Amino acid sequence: MFKTFSLEKSYRKLFFAGIINGIGDRFSQVALLALILQMTGSGLSVGITMALRMIPFLFFSPLSSSLGKKFGRKTIMIITDLARAVIALSFLAVDHPDDMWIVYAASFLLASGEAIYSPIRKSSIPAMVSSKSLKDINGWEQVLIGFVLVIGALSGGIVSYFLGPKAAFLLNIISFLAAGWILSTLPSLEATKENDLITKPNLEKYPELLPVIAASSFLMLLMMFELIIPLINGIENVLISVYAVETFEKADLGVGIFYSVLGLGLIISPLLTRMIHNRFLLFSFICIIGEGLFLTTISQTKSFWLAAALFGLTAVFSGVGNTLLDTVTMDTIPSKWHGMYFGITTMLSNTFIGFSMFFTGLALEWFNPRLVGMFGGIMYIAFGILFLMCSLKYNVDQEKVKLAQKSL
Repeated sequence: MFKTFSLEKSYRKLFFAGIINGIGDRFSQVALLALILQMTGSGLSVGITMALRMIPFLFFSPLSSSLGKKFGRKTIMIITDLARAVIALSFLAVDHPDDMWIVYAASFLLASGEAIYSPIRKSSIPAMVSSKSLKDINGWEQVLIGFVLVIGALSGGIVSYFLGPKAAFLLNIISFLAAGWILSTLPSLEATKENDLITKPNLEKYPELLPVIAASSFLMLLMMFELIIPLINGIENVLISVYAVETFEKADLGVGIFYSVLGLGLIISPLLTRMIHNRFLLFSFICIIGEGLFLTTISQTKSFWLAAALFGLTAVFSGVGNTLLDTVTMDTIPSKWHGMYFGITTMLSNTFIGFSMFFTGLALEWFNPRLVGMFGGIMYIAFGILFLMCSLKYNVDQEKVKLAQKSL
């Protein structure tokens, strides 16, 4: 895994830019969510804020592939980093519940940049690395998220707790600028010769891909995963902050600790992923079931530290499952469709997680967080079992051949 990382020089820069970008954003998110709860005391306000961070994916993610083709992936990613640095300045003006409109507006605009940035970044990975490196590189993507959570969330909680949220907001602005500078040093984010099928813009036609998805039960299975799991994941995302601040009464520091143990779990996850050599789809759905079991247990525990440990184990299963599923997707779907496919799935998953977080916030106005958490865990288990049973009838190698023939 480390050898792969050392060989993929372009990916290393993309990786470090992602860490810096993500850590700063996590600093801001931890401080912002804690600030909202302190100002308003409302789980609904948290749900609305997090939903507004997801809704732009519905409008902008499908455009990302075309923008990347027209202006270049590298250029678009740098522009979105710089634009988000400017937008993040507005959080410095938030001091009172009457300023919540600033929070909502800035959250929406920042997410609009992320909606363009994220699918372009993801589609750049199979274009810049060799196919034999995909599993290891997708493992590094989970490590990246883990470092962001550990360093960003824990440090963000500490900085916000002792220095105030504005210090965290300033660091977020600096991180966007630094990440943009790192990306500017990349020679290119376009396809290599090994992946030259992706270089022709005229192949990027949604009317060509959508009928293929509709006619392939295998792709429909992957798309259903992108629809259903985010609906459940949204519950978990809202409850992390609510559990820390209200259920366990640990304020900003508790939010940071919960996110940091999630990060540790993701960092550890590649150690388990490397032990899996086949049946990637099957094991990814087994991991979903495992997540549900841990989340159900978290909803009932009275100990903050036991809840933190269980969140860490949840992240280990999540990291393994995400790595395996992303590897299946990138390796199976023809490269000329990567930009469009990741644009569609990013749109779907983030839009649905946005709706989920909004309704979770609404549900918390009437129901106990522990009850809502148990419901989410049970849903993970139920759908994990359903996806696992459906996956048993597929041979991934055969599906790869079928999709390759349809792409010609």
